[in-house]
Amino acid sequence: MESNSNNDSLNNRLLELENELNLFKSYYCFSSGEKLISIKFVSVDQNIKDFKVIVKNTDKFSKLEDIVYEKYPNYKDTDNYFIFNGKRINRNRTLEENNIRNNDILTLSINDFD
Repeated sequence: MESNSNNDSLNNRLLELENELNLFKSYYCFSSGEKLISIKFVSVDQNIKDFKVIVKNTDKFSKLEDIVYEKYPNYKDTDNYFIFNGKRINRNRTLEENNIRNNDILTLSINDFD
């Protein structure tokens, strides 16, 4: 009998959480297929070692660049590019279009033409 009570309580909690998640998605204008993902940034010069952001998979990469530059303004005036899995990231494409997924690590690199 106690097992059924625990199951009912667990099922009720799951329904509450599902409702909260749906409210969150509607409040923040999530479309079908959109989800939150966590991205970690590091830099070649090691000034950025573990900077994490949470964004939508449908956000353009340029939005993430802006977030990095807000946190690390010293990179605003340098010629930078970002790499993921050995490929340069296209700043005009979404994370999904750049094949960037949850928990991926992106590397900021500076063009040094001096």
